[in-house]
Amino acid sequence: MKGNGHDRRGIALVTALLLVSCTHRKPVAVEAPPAVVPVPRPVLATNLTAVVPPPVDGSGRYRTINYGIDPVQTEWHVRAALNVAALSCRSAADGALINAYNAMLAQQKAVLAAANKTVEAKFRTAGGDWQSAHDAYMTRLYNFFSQPAAKAEFCAAADRIAPQAAAPTGGFQAFAAQALPDLEAPFIETYRQVDTYKLALARWEAGAKTQLATATPSVAGPAPKLGYADMRVLLAWQPADGVRVATR
Repeated sequence: MKGNGHDRRGIALVTALLLVSCTHRKPVAVEAPPAVVPVPRPVLATNLTAVVPPPVDGSGRYRTINYGIDPVQTEWHVRAALNVAALSCRSAADGALINAYNAMLAQQKAVLAAANKTVEAKFRTAGGDWQSAHDAYMTRLYNFFSQPAAKAEFCAAADRIAPQAAAPTGGFQAFAAQALPDLEAPFIETYRQVDTYKLALARWEAGAKTQLATATPSVAGPAPKLGYADMRVLLAWQPADGVRVATR
């Protein structure tokens, strides 16, 4: 019986301490359920509305008029690109660009003449009305480098590249192999932007018109905080005192 009294007293002490531990509580932040917000319809930049990207190959490369051409044809395409730039670019560097283009024509006359003959020979070999086919090809080539959506970036690239064309280190063919991708890059970028927009629009139209907003913390009930009972009170505690324990 004596032991049972001690047990009851111990249980009561534990109960008292547990109650004390819950006497001081402070607010804690918890995440409220995120709100669902509408996703705006994707918008294509005005200057890109007329851009029509060409097909891509298995590696994602655009099949432009510059795709898969040989080194000699690459030389001819660089000449065409710089010709378009000299005629249409209008900037503080206009005079330098025109002078650089004319210097290329003078210094690389034999190389460019040979490139022209090689390109024409390909159309002759194909047979039929090769002259009309060649003229159509040249029109497409000039039109490619005249696309207005990328004009500013194309002109900036031509301003950088043209001064090297007259007497490039390593020869004109090596120069052309590096220059053509740089001159084409602004147009490739417009194709990528248009295709990215088309993909986003397709997803939006398929139902991705809402998204979860970032969760914001809200204040919920206070968390328990440990309190300390006065030891003198605990030592003098008797079962008849119940669970009333003073804290300090």
